[in-house]
Order: sequence, then C-alpha cells, then structure tokens
Amino acid sequence: MIPLEEMWIREVDTIKVVADPRRLKILHLMAKPITVKALAAEFDLPPSKLYYHVKLLEKHHLIEVVDHNIESGIVEKVYQTAARQFRLVNPLLEGDRVPGEAAEALFSTMLEETHRDFIDALNQPDPNEGVPPRHPFLSKKKMRLNDKQLTYIYQKLVALIEEAQKYEPAQSDDVDNESNIYDLTVAFYKNPPAEKENDDE
Repeated sequence: MIPLEEMWIREVDTIKVVADPRRLKILHLMAKPITVKALAAEFDLPPSKLYYHVKLLEKHHLIEVVDHNIESGIVEKVYQTAARQFRLVNPLLEGDRVPGEAAEALFSTMLEETHRDFIDALNQPDPNEGVPPRHPFLSKKKMRLNDKQLTYIYQKLVALIEEAQKYEPAQSDDVDNESNIYDLTVAFYKNPPAEKENDDE
C-alpha cells in the first residue's frame, strides 16, 4: 500500500492518541515499513511495551499493516504510517472539546520538537546562506493590543500560515525534498494575569 500524501486529524479522540511523545516517535519511525520488534530495538524496550501503543495507532487508522515477515516460523506484521504527513486541525479551534491534559501533551511535544530542530539548525548553518541569514529565524515580542489590533494581527498570522501551506516541496520541481524543507511554528497568546501576592503570607 502507498501512504496518502497527507491526512487531516479532526477527531478529538484521535488528537488525544497522537498527543503522546512515545506514539509520536512511533509514527516518526513508521514513516518507513517496520516491525514491532525492530521498533522496540529503537526504543531499547521489549516489544510487549509497545503493542498497546501500536494497536491504538492502528485502531485510529494512523498506521496500517503493509506486509508480513516470517522469522523462525513466526509471522511478524510490518507497519507503516497511513500518510506521509499528518496535519492536525488546530485543537484550540475546538474549544473546550479538547481536554487540558491532551492539549498540554500535544503542545509540549510540538514545542519540544521545535526547540530541538531549531538548535540543530543553529548548529548546522547553511554555508550558502547570506548575511544576515534568512533562517533560522526567531522573534519574540510583547505587545499591548486593543481589540481591533488583536483582530488585525490574528488575521495576518492566519494569512501567513495559509500562504506557507501552498508551498509544498513535493509540488515544486526546483526543490530538493530532503535538503530544502523548512518548518514554521507560530505561537500567539495572551499572557495570563500575574498572580497577586497574598499579604497574609
């Protein structure tokens, strides 16, 4: 079976399944066909520790059996992701339907992955990039916004994300799919109010 180019994840239950660091790593390793035994070797764990996660991913149609291996008379299933790329409908747009625990796991994993990849990009700069470099790029700003300004910034960010999604490497003849892939992570939020100190303490 040939994986789909992309799959959108909208169901909250499926988002909760994906929002787990171990299962995210399994999906990453299953981008290519692999058995649970080989998967366990990557985790340095016995296969029995991974069967639950694999079955859960299969139940939600995120992975599928693509082949079988026979070793010493034992049939092993070979799994692969159902899509080359998974896209999540922004859980924040689902409001209270996404449990806090799932949202925390999902966003923590996304930010940890961004942190790791960004540091790798800093440590391995593109020798052909100009000065100042266009990437890696990071900016953090604090703003005081009224309602009109908030709407304007939000619309600009949404437009940027939608524009970026148009540029898929697989659709461009002049892009090397392996060496010219860029990541865009956008975080925009209101700072929670500072907790007031208790005068009695």
